Amino acid sequence: MDAILIGPLALPAGTVVALITFSAAVLASLWWQWRGKPVEKWLWLITLAALAGARAAFVLRYPEQYSGLLAMLDIRDGGWWWPGALAALPVATLCLWRRPALRLALLSSTAAAFMALAISLATLHAMTPEPVPMPDITLENLQGTPIPLAQVAQGPTLINLWATWCPPCRREMPVLADAQSRYPNVRFVLANQGETAQAVRDYLMQADLNFDLPLLDPPMALGHHAGNGGLPLTLLFDGKGNELARHFGPLSRASLHHFLTSHLDDPRP
Repeated sequence: MDAILIGPLALPAGTVVALITFSAAVLASLWWQWRGKPVEKWLWLITLAALAGARAAFVLRYPEQYSGLLAMLDIRDGGWWWPGALAALPVATLCLWRRPALRLALLSSTAAAFMALAISLATLHAMTPEPVPMPDITLENLQGTPIPLAQVAQGPTLINLWATWCPPCRREMPVLADAQSRYPNVRFVLANQGETAQAVRDYLMQADLNFDLPLLDPPMALGHHAGNGGLPLTLLFDGKGNELARHFGPLSRASLHHFLTSHLDDPRP
């Protein structure tokens, strides 16, 4: 499952799992604080070290994908690599060594976090439906001509669900436009959800964006197929129409590179 829907709000599933995990640790620490053993400060330090380490590991893995320091610091792209989270271990070790009176409190709070993490991931896995083939639907081009999706999805295909009113969608549009030439082995289909051809043409012209396959999905059939009303949503299919992966939220140059290279053997010739 790529997103958790809370009423009209859609949150990335990974973000929800992280919040549940940290909340479990905080609740356990509050119980220990009531007993005179405050460990909340150390939990924050451990969490920040894990986040900083995971982000740094992702950036160091794909340094050529970032245009500068500000892009590296922009965590909105969801660029994290879990081995970097091991940076939290020295912080936890320091606490256990310097504050022996807090050892039990810290260890039990950490255990509560890992238990919440395991339960959350197991629940998420149980709720995740099996990947289904590319739907047999017909979209439209900007001239109103019906275009069967299977007709344009020749070879590995990335389908991006977006709308002009969606700020994260607009933020990733230049990344996707540039990716068309960077990954010529992948077909990029931009499927606008529920808007008119005129609205899409005006936006693309104003933003000076050119796409090979800007299509319209007036009934939002792709969103219904994915079971996710949140935007932007990116679906990746292989040449046989089997879904390989999906990503909810905006993609940066680096996170798109990670998304493609993690699931395709040869996204670039």
